[in-house]
Amino acid sequence: MAKKKSTFKKGSLTVMAALLAGMLAACGGDPEGGAAQDGGKGSPVTLKIELFDRGNTPPGAPPLTESFFVKYMQEKFGDPNNIKLEFVTVPRTEEVPKLNVLMAANEAPDLIFTYSEPAVQNWVKQGGLTELGDLLNEHGPNVKKYLGDELLNYGRFSGKQYTIPAKRIILASQTPIIRKDWLDKLGLQPPATTDELYTVLKAFKEKDPGGTGGKVIPYGIKYNNNLDPLVRTFWTKMSEEEYYSLPDLMKPGNKEAYRFLNKLYNEGLISPDFALDKDGKKFQADLVNGKVGFTVTNTNEPVYMAYYSTLQKNVPGATLLPVDPFTNYEGKHVKATYHKLSAHIMIPKSSKRAVEAVKFLNWMADYKVIFDLQNGTEGVTYKLGEDGIPVILDTEEAKRVMYNYLDYSMLINGKDMGDPDKTLKANAADPRYKDFTMDSIRIGETDGQLPPRFDRPIEAQIKYNQTLADKGVEILVKTVTAKPADFDKLYDDMVAEYMKIGGREVMEEQKKAYQEMKAKK
Repeated sequence: MAKKKSTFKKGSLTVMAALLAGMLAACGGDPEGGAAQDGGKGSPVTLKIELFDRGNTPPGAPPLTESFFVKYMQEKFGDPNNIKLEFVTVPRTEEVPKLNVLMAANEAPDLIFTYSEPAVQNWVKQGGLTELGDLLNEHGPNVKKYLGDELLNYGRFSGKQYTIPAKRIILASQTPIIRKDWLDKLGLQPPATTDELYTVLKAFKEKDPGGTGGKVIPYGIKYNNNLDPLVRTFWTKMSEEEYYSLPDLMKPGNKEAYRFLNKLYNEGLISPDFALDKDGKKFQADLVNGKVGFTVTNTNEPVYMAYYSTLQKNVPGATLLPVDPFTNYEGKHVKATYHKLSAHIMIPKSSKRAVEAVKFLNWMADYKVIFDLQNGTEGVTYKLGEDGIPVILDTEEAKRVMYNYLDYSMLINGKDMGDPDKTLKANAADPRYKDFTMDSIRIGETDGQLPPRFDRPIEAQIKYNQTLADKGVEILVKTVTAKPADFDKLYDDMVAEYMKIGGREVMEEQKKAYQEMKAKK
């Protein structure tokens, strides 16, 4: 009997062990609770990654989430690590409100990024971001080496690493451009001052050198940006403390800049429907269809967003020329330039894939990977020049592949060749637009001014950021489109309201933060 009892136990244990092994195998690839399995064992886990939708997908191109670069990353990183990459698109023009909703609902992608410093500070304050110090030490050595401590410091708040700051290659931010073929047709020289630009805009309106049939837009503007080079040159002398602390609407001369825009609007010299063009698509369409004579874009945006090539396809003979007309009281062409920081890359606290997210960035922080993500496939999207610099091919297939390539290589903004000279050449690699690009970068950096940056979060800015941003756009739209006789009172009343709903608190805290920074030096 004893022997029989012992045999029964042994058999039971064998069955239980087999059942347990089966259960563990089934749970091993749990997409919510388990870690990514190596060697293809178990079900893959899913890593969700934010991706900007800029509304510029070319005809015939695959969706952003099924592009060549998505497939490349899946094949080179996802498959070997048993990770399924899932890209979540966010409209570029609505990134912060959209991310705020997703963050509040704990439904944000595992890897997110934004250019908005106040949004980042808000998420840090609310405890919504994963602290990345230990994760980078363990899983991100390539990231740390590629970015360096100076740049990583931009992502440290109260001594803790909450973001991975992407590297910005070109510090120029915005560059004015003009239709050179229109100037040539009218026998005009490129404008070198604000007054000369006004004369040119009037000529574009009256003579319609593009033959638009009365649909000419002398100066194309957007709903809520691309006006800084104009507005900034109207600012008059101020102290460094005022530059750091005053809201732009309160800076001396800002009102006169808006008055000038109001004059242009009422004379039919700027985009008539800019107030309705919230996603910028109308602006893009007007530009590439040859209706716009002058505008301001991000430096070299006409090349990497294919505005220039599309314009030339739609309007044979059209040529764009970078110019620098806006002039301030000192005769300088001041304009905002970027810090070395590009976007802030973050992992929400709600993410269960922090390790995989850092590993993904660590894989990306390799020049071979960066090169592929920024250039595509040799012979299909680019060819190598004699100097080893990749030249993007001017083919429809290349355009269908390369649109939005910068958003996939999120660790870097601009092309990086690992060598300063080659990097500069690489950012002007398209032989058709090499001179345009080099001039655009040069002008974009001329008399550049860095935006104010504080060494601690501005609590009032976090609290009122969205409210004040919305009010700022409302002030721009209403004052620019107002009747000239109504402008002064409207501007003063609306700016007073802006200050009342949080602007004054932000100003006072920024002044205090500036004084504290100066005291430390």
